Amino acid sequence: MSTTRFDPDELATLESERDFLLRSLDDLEAERTAGNLEEDRYRSLKDEYTARAAAVLRSIADGVDARPAAPPVSWRRRVVVGLGIVAFATVAGVLLAGALGQRLPGGSVTGNDQSDRREALQAQVRRHPDSAAAHLAYARYLVEAGEAADALAEYDEAARLDPKNAEARAYAGWLVFLAARSQSGDPQAARPPSGDINNSGDVAAELTADALNRLDQAVAADPDYPDAHFFRGMVLFRGKNDPAGAVPEFERFLALAPEGPQSDEVRALLEAAKARAGAP
Repeated sequence: MSTTRFDPDELATLESERDFLLRSLDDLEAERTAGNLEEDRYRSLKDEYTARAAAVLRSIADGVDARPAAPPVSWRRRVVVGLGIVAFATVAGVLLAGALGQRLPGGSVTGNDQSDRREALQAQVRRHPDSAAAHLAYARYLVEAGEAADALAEYDEAARLDPKNAEARAYAGWLVFLAARSQSGDPQAARPPSGDINNSGDVAAELTADALNRLDQAVAADPDYPDAHFFRGMVLFRGKNDPAGAVPEFERFLALAPEGPQSDEVRALLEAAKARAGAP
């Protein structure tokens, strides 16, 4: 029997972290099977996520926080950035499926615990409609649930209430860019369900420009927020075909998170961008 001594909010946070990590392990397996992830990197990430998930599960069962001390880079960003690098198509597919109202196997949050978590976050937003933090917390949950369109709305509301909130602007920009990739016809992204290819291209260009604008605002709000630079670099490199512009963004990310668990992948992206830009 659980001897939990966590208050409801702390317990809900642990349960959210547990579910996010378990879904991320599933994503790693899918990427390995698809041949998108090298064996060494797969094992390293799996060991890291498994250890973290086990610590979270022990914490929930025993009522004592058994997680390791927080690293310089948050666990959530480590997972999101890692999947953004090694599994771009998977991330885009999962988030866009949520935006289109589709259900993927294992891609939606189910069960009484998650229903309670959703209701608690929704209630918090209703009680505090002018709280950017409330909208931001709900947006994070919706991203984990694969409900990108609703997450974008919550991030936008958080940014409206707190224009200096770099996280809200950065993740809104990333979600918009994933939507742009779905319209672009890129073989690595989810395909548009139907429609004229040229029109899809126009929509993709508009969405990419919107994503870049949001990321510009995120950087202006907090130049030291690493995620904004990684996302901006990806938009420039993959969306705008501007490797020269992506180089300083990846360099800035590495300067802010030099020893992060994804630093090797970001360095590889940096080298690829330099090569394409003809930089030394």
